[in-house]
Amino acid sequence: MTSLADRGRRSVTGIAQQSTALVGRAAASATDALAVPGARALATARTFTSPIQAQSAPVPVDGVEAANRLLRQLGITTFTPTVGLSTDLTFPVAVGGAVAGPYTPGIGNLTIANVSVNAVRGGEILYGFLPVGVFADFGDKSGVHVAWLNVTTLRGGLGAPLGGLTDTVIDAVSKRVKSAPIPPVMYAGTVSRLKRALRVIPSNGVRGGLVDTGQGVVVCAVYGTVRRGRTSYFFLPSIGVTRA
Repeated sequence: MTSLADRGRRSVTGIAQQSTALVGRAAASATDALAVPGARALATARTFTSPIQAQSAPVPVDGVEAANRLLRQLGITTFTPTVGLSTDLTFPVAVGGAVAGPYTPGIGNLTIANVSVNAVRGGEILYGFLPVGVFADFGDKSGVHVAWLNVTTLRGGLGAPLGGLTDTVIDAVSKRVKSAPIPPVMYAGTVSRLKRALRVIPSNGVRGGLVDTGQGVVVCAVYGTVRRGRTSYFFLPSIGVTRA
């Protein structure tokens, strides 16, 4: 009759053998991958050091200074704080900001095989908007907008909608990579690393949007509506100046 100890030893031995086999297959796959053209560039891209190391799911930002610190950590220059107006007699604050390209929040200058695949290209500005406190991060995200005027070229725009900041950045990088002369094997790891870097962004209605402003000095105003429960808050403009 087999003892419990004997069964335990066989179980441990079996697990060890399976682990050894998995490690061997992984090592062989890695060796084969390095033989694929462009794989060495992918390996190099994965060794980029991210300025943001998110170890756990973040909680909603509480306080203007914390909002400023988070946006700056992402490389976004903050604007003046703004206040939200509603009928529930509360007046939450929010902070807007912007960063010009070429740049990718959470990473910096994202280049693969000498090809720039940044979320924000030259002549573009990424706008961010961070309400302080708990707000909805689902459903319609088109309530926040940006108005801008390039005082160098006298081009401008009014009412460009902002979506989710994380989705905006990831979608932009995915689009750049897929349209670049880069082997498909290279962009999966890049996008995966970007998602990890952006985990620092809290799930409380943070908005973001890309605008093709052209190069020059751009005056910006981010404003609009964000929901909390059944209440909508209209945030007055958060104003700043950015050089694209």
